[in-house]
Amino acid sequence: MPQNDVIKRLLPWIAAVIGGILHFLGYVGFDQFYLEWIFLVPLLWAVREQRPGRAFLIGWVAGIVGNAGGFYWIIQMFQQFAGVPWPLAALGLLFLSAANGIVVATWAWATRLITRDTGWSVVWVAPVVWTAVEKFWPEIFPNYLGASQYRLSSLTQIADLTGILGVSFLVVYINATIYAVATCFVEKRRLAWRPLTVLAAAIVLVVCYGELRIRAMDRQVATAEKLTIGLVQVNRGAADTHIDPDTVLREHHEMSRTLVAGHPLDLIVWPEGVCRVNLSSRDSRLPTALLGDLGTPMLLGACLQLWDGDKVRTSNSALLTDASGRIIGSYDKTILVPFGEYIPFGDIFPRLYSWSPFVSRFWPGASEEPLLLGRHLLSVNICYEDIFPGHIRKLMRGGRERRVPEVMFNLTNDSWYGNSTEPMEHLALASFRSIENRRSLVRVTNTGVSAFVDPVGRIVSRTGVWTKEVLVDRIPLLKGRTAYAVMGDWIGWLCAAFSISGIVQAFRISRRGKELGRPRDEKDGKRQKGNRSEGRPPAR
Repeated sequence: MPQNDVIKRLLPWIAAVIGGILHFLGYVGFDQFYLEWIFLVPLLWAVREQRPGRAFLIGWVAGIVGNAGGFYWIIQMFQQFAGVPWPLAALGLLFLSAANGIVVATWAWATRLITRDTGWSVVWVAPVVWTAVEKFWPEIFPNYLGASQYRLSSLTQIADLTGILGVSFLVVYINATIYAVATCFVEKRRLAWRPLTVLAAAIVLVVCYGELRIRAMDRQVATAEKLTIGLVQVNRGAADTHIDPDTVLREHHEMSRTLVAGHPLDLIVWPEGVCRVNLSSRDSRLPTALLGDLGTPMLLGACLQLWDGDKVRTSNSALLTDASGRIIGSYDKTILVPFGEYIPFGDIFPRLYSWSPFVSRFWPGASEEPLLLGRHLLSVNICYEDIFPGHIRKLMRGGRERRVPEVMFNLTNDSWYGNSTEPMEHLALASFRSIENRRSLVRVTNTGVSAFVDPVGRIVSRTGVWTKEVLVDRIPLLKGRTAYAVMGDWIGWLCAAFSISGIVQAFRISRRGKELGRPRDEKDGKRQKGNRSEGRPPAR
């Protein structure tokens, strides 16, 4: 085979790898957010003349590279969380990257299929399909392309209408338009001014809406009632809690006393899993030795062991106490981490737990009720629950009586991931819950990043990673619900409907061609349909 033919065959796969690298460099942690505006351009070029099946494989390569580079910290998580050796942890990263990479693979397949057989423009097919796949593909650690833009507040405010999916749609729309325009330039065709004009108008509308919403929220925050909250980050990993729990607890006491001495606080917040608590009832008083006699209401994370009949059930819980230490509210983590906090099918096959002794065995919570501090309603979630938009939206409904919370709290332990990009990825994803629900987010972790996020999604103040710090801020208490809080991921459902319609239409056209006995020349068919998908009419 001539060398030129070999290079030509390899170019699409090289383009896929380049797209994957741009993807993770543009994501949170590496924070080159502008790269997300072009990372799909080489991939669209790579699949432009491919069969849909081959497009799927090319997209999968890009997805695997992007996920493996962006979530390299999965290796340490498997080692720390599940106690598996390095080779198996690396295999776990590859498996997870392959699973999450299906998002890009399916997008590439459906985009190529629809644009090839229907002639619909890639400019709008690409973002519609991406949004649909991002909404419905199940992931253990959900991540959204839109989170890469967390620093661009003017662009992200549409999340109170569309959720984070709307921001993802916008990013892919930019990619597809740049690709269409670049194709016209490379092929020396007339420049596609219409897609450029529409994109410019869309961005102007998004930015104008964002600026208006930011100013409106800033005015609302300025006049809102506020709580003074203190966060404690002792810089102790999860292993320290098991090896030397007394020291960890003592350090929380000491740092909390410093907070109380320097500030009049309405609430002190400790992170996830600070201590282990055994109770016979949730209507109990925590011992003074546990809380440190601080004389201040507290919200703390605990491994709660509670009697249920003749059995003891352990849950990953948040306990809210008054100044005397009496428990006035609690929340049990609902979405547990598989192979870390439970083993799938472990209740049916208990032997699985004996094979993996490092895995905890927590009982999932069921309550969606807000916690009441005085007359104020608090929504509480634990660990990575704050990256599930649907779960937070459910909690923000206010439970059975629809008592809509005024502020959100998240208690987290991110020490499993080492000194990596994960803590910032987690925080950036979580910050969109503030925009979607227009509430402040108070987020405390044991090793960072702890932060206060305002209702605009801006990170007002934050700690470092693996640092010993305290934070204090006055948090606005807001009311009302957003369009997203009421309608949810409507844009995901709408894009799914359009995507399915496009796929069905493509299959019908393909079948009709076969029934009419018109086997097309594969190469010419690809070229003709590729031209149509980029906005150029087919030759007649």
